[in-house]
Amino acid sequence: MPYILLACLTCGSAVPAGMFVPSLLSGAAFGRLIGHLLHKLDMSRGTFADSGTYALMGAAAITGGITRMTISLTVMILEATGDMQYVLPLMLVVMSARLVGNIFNEGLYDIHIKTHNLAYLDEDESISHLPDLHDLKVNDIMSKNPIVLHQVLRVGDVYDILKRSKHHCYPITDESDSSMQPLLCGIITRKVICTLIKNKAFGAPTTDVTSSKRLSPLIPWDKLECIYPRYPDIEQLSITELERCSIIDLRPYIDFAPYSINEKSSVQRAYRMFRTLGLRHLCVTNKYNRVLGILTRADFMYAHSLSDPSEFSFHSKNMYKSKEKTSDDTKSLEKEKIIESSKNLSVQNIELYDDL
Repeated sequence: MPYILLACLTCGSAVPAGMFVPSLLSGAAFGRLIGHLLHKLDMSRGTFADSGTYALMGAAAITGGITRMTISLTVMILEATGDMQYVLPLMLVVMSARLVGNIFNEGLYDIHIKTHNLAYLDEDESISHLPDLHDLKVNDIMSKNPIVLHQVLRVGDVYDILKRSKHHCYPITDESDSSMQPLLCGIITRKVICTLIKNKAFGAPTTDVTSSKRLSPLIPWDKLECIYPRYPDIEQLSITELERCSIIDLRPYIDFAPYSINEKSSVQRAYRMFRTLGLRHLCVTNKYNRVLGILTRADFMYAHSLSDPSEFSFHSKNMYKSKEKTSDDTKSLEKEKIIESSKNLSVQNIELYDDL
């Protein structure tokens, strides 16, 4: 009983106290209690198993009911006991606990994911029952006109863009392409750019940004990744006025083969790509490989909040109308600042898109 009371108090609180070990201890205590009661009723005739066996099954049942773990939990308990004769009882107990728990609510970890509003994508089966989803294309849900960078640019310009936006990834476009929809050359992550600024990997100011020669010092990958996971943040960095005019060459750090998807592809296909490849962002292009937008996990999250699939089409249209209106009304000032700081980069029609 003390284990259950303390676990209820600490569950979900900001303390380093999980639920796995308390659930094992609570289940073992309840199982041993049941074993003792059965032995008392049996007058110690040996009809029932040992109380330790009931403790083991109770620990598996409580833990499996809370976490919804099945195979992994069975394997861990078998490894701990070293007795293969408990395979069948453990499987029956764990599956029974999972099925009974699913009748009342979801697992503890699934509840925590929804409580903290984390962008977690469920299996494909969770959206396959939505018939209206097949009529939606990627260009219906993507965040349009993302912030793009060039391969070579001034330190002050990229510093201002990072200060104004919080995106994790930026598409890289061709400097010679000044059209409204530039060609996609690759992508680069925010952590790499911040690490380059921290290490002052700057070159002398130059006008020949199309040169094939490296225009700034090279930072090796082992130095870029040695600070994982404590990458620097742009708020912690500062540059001088002289450094703002310097050049930063991003070409050695660009991913020139990023995952991308055509604007006419179905949402279900994009969803499956996010699930199978573990993506955080996905560039959307047209048939000429020109950047039209970007997809993040937040663009798919609304599909899981629907209780009635027939409301999907109505809900999705209203959501994107309100999303565009909010973006135009509340972020216009921030967009003007970004455009002003990026005039020398030929970045046009910049809009903020949601990032996870």
